[in-house]
Amino acid sequence: MSKICFSIAFLMSLMMFSQSDKYNVKNTGVNMTVAILAVDDLIASGDTIVALYKAEGLSEKDVNPFTHPNDFLVAGLTIWKGHRLAIALWGNDSTSEMKDGFFNEETIYWAIVKNNQYLPIQLFYRVGKNAWEPNGIHIVDSLKLAG
Repeated sequence: MSKICFSIAFLMSLMMFSQSDKYNVKNTGVNMTVAILAVDDLIASGDTIVALYKAEGLSEKDVNPFTHPNDFLVAGLTIWKGHRLAIALWGNDSTSEMKDGFFNEETIYWAIVKNNQYLPIQLFYRVGKNAWEPNGIHIVDSLKLAG
């Protein structure tokens, strides 16, 4: 009996501490690289920076990840460690039926993840703009919390 109770408790603990699929990023075979040179002092070392795209089937209506987080998926993420970094943002895999990344020229929604919520951030580009492009290389001078 104790073996059964231990097994059940062990399996439940695995489910409780498993990671969410919400932040899984799929390698789709085509990406864009964004270099980030500096961040706002309000962004702490260890904060997760994410790039979000609209899920399939959404119109151009006024939807954003800060009011409708379930309508967006992560196509790139990195952990801020206090120094310059680069992040790969994955594009849509044209060989699959579902949208699993950015379309060409699609707007990139940037956020910091805190307490499982997205906080908007603003990027200041040196090279490029806030739209995804295949094999693009964009450089961000700095980013800061928006608002």
